[in-house]
Amino acid sequence: MHLSVHTYSNIGNAGEGAAVTSKGRLFVLVGPSAVGKNTIMQGVLAATPKMRQLPTMTTRPPRSGEAEGVQHYFVDLETFNQMLADGDLLEHQEVHPGKFYGVPRQRTKDALDRGDLLIADVDIYGAQALKTAFPDNVITIFVLPTTKEVLRQRLLERGEADLEDRLRRAELELSHADEFDHQIVNDVLDHSIEMVSNIVQQTLAAA
Repeated sequence: MHLSVHTYSNIGNAGEGAAVTSKGRLFVLVGPSAVGKNTIMQGVLAATPKMRQLPTMTTRPPRSGEAEGVQHYFVDLETFNQMLADGDLLEHQEVHPGKFYGVPRQRTKDALDRGDLLIADVDIYGAQALKTAFPDNVITIFVLPTTKEVLRQRLLERGEADLEDRLRRAELELSHADEFDHQIVNDVLDHSIEMVSNIVQQTLAAA
């Protein structure tokens, strides 16, 4: 059974000084594959003009509509491994077989130090690494499906070849839902976008 290989890379140094002095905010959406994180994120981005997506590193090819430096930085495995060796990744993992993702260390810190308003769609380990490195800047939101059967149907509709692997991973991810700052159920898309937008506005108002 393939779950993931995840590694925290010197997390303490990554956020040293940033969590106390920077005023940026990063809202992190977490949840199983096909739960609707990316769709919710796009809706929140459209409703929040000053917000932008935090790009992460990945070795997978771009999907339709994705652009370099917007959703991800697309690199080959050799480049990814070199960044890892150089300590340039805050956290990295193999989310699905042969598909590596990582959170860029310095670019994230620089954005928060500038006071940027950011949102990201990452997995549980990336979210935990970000929260550990920047506890005063990162707000985590776990997105739950209405039922596991609904999640299975969404994965089937997407035609994922590794369906069973994704379902096993979903079980793992769902077991960690209560570890995050907020939880929402993605039953109606517009309502989910509104809930996340409200979390953003309430967080900014309280800052």
